[in-house]
Amino acid sequence: MKLINTLKQKRWEVGKFQLFYKVLWSLYNIYRFVAIPSYRSRLLYSVWFKKHYHQFSNFTKKDRYPDLFQIAKKEFENIEHPRILSFGCSTGEEVITLSEYIPHATIIGVDINNWCLKEANRKYASENRKFLHSHSPKFLSSQDFDAIFCLAVFQHPENRHNKNLKESAYPFEQFERQLKQLDDKLKPKGLLFIDHCDFNFLETSLMPNYQIAIFDKNQKIRQRPIFNKKNQKIAEYQNLFRVYQKK
Repeated sequence: MKLINTLKQKRWEVGKFQLFYKVLWSLYNIYRFVAIPSYRSRLLYSVWFKKHYHQFSNFTKKDRYPDLFQIAKKEFENIEHPRILSFGCSTGEEVITLSEYIPHATIIGVDINNWCLKEANRKYASENRKFLHSHSPKFLSSQDFDAIFCLAVFQHPENRHNKNLKESAYPFEQFERQLKQLDDKLKPKGLLFIDHCDFNFLETSLMPNYQIAIFDKNQKIRQRPIFNKKNQKIAEYQNLFRVYQKK
C-alpha cells in the first residue's frame, strides 16, 4: 500500500524520475484492469458515460460521515416515512448506514456503475432499500425526497493529487448540471448534503433556492483544494458548509 501511495503522488511531480513513475503507474493500472473487476468496471463506465461520470473511485465504507448521519437521524426521527436518496452510492455501504440511523426511512441508492449496483443489491437490498441506475427511467421519474446525500461524489482525484494543477479536471458545469437534476427531486424544506466536493455550493445558480441549514458541525475545514465556478483553483484548503435546506 505504501508503494501504491508513492506511485500515486510521484507521477504528478516534476523531475527526472517522473516518466519512470508514470510508466510504473500505467503498468499497475493494466494489472488492475485485467485482475480486478471493480477497477475494470469503473474504467469502462467512465468511458461509456463520460459526460455523466463524477467521482472515478468507487471506494466507500460504512458510517463514513457519522456527524452528517447524526444530523439526518435527529431531523427525521419524528417524520413517519422519510424518503432519502444516496446519490453515487457505490456498493451500498452509505445506504445500509443510513438505514441503521433512520430505520423507518425508504432509502434509494443510485449509481452509474452496474457492477457496484449488483454488489449493493446482493449485500443490502430490502423492502426499504432499493438500488437504481442513475439513467434508469425509474430514477429519472422519481421525486419527493426529504433528503439527498452527495458525499465524495463531485470530485476528481487529479484535483487533489496533482499539486501543479491550476484548473479543475472536473468541470463546474457538470457539477451544476447534475445538481439541477437532483434539485427537481428534492421536496421544499428538504435537505441537501454535500461533502468532499471540489466546488462550493454557494457559487451555484441554485443557491437562491436554498439556505444554509442551521446544524452544529455543518461547516468544516478540510485540507484539500477548492475550485471556483470558472474551474480555477483558489485555495489549498476548504471551509465549507455541508448541509443546505431547500426553501
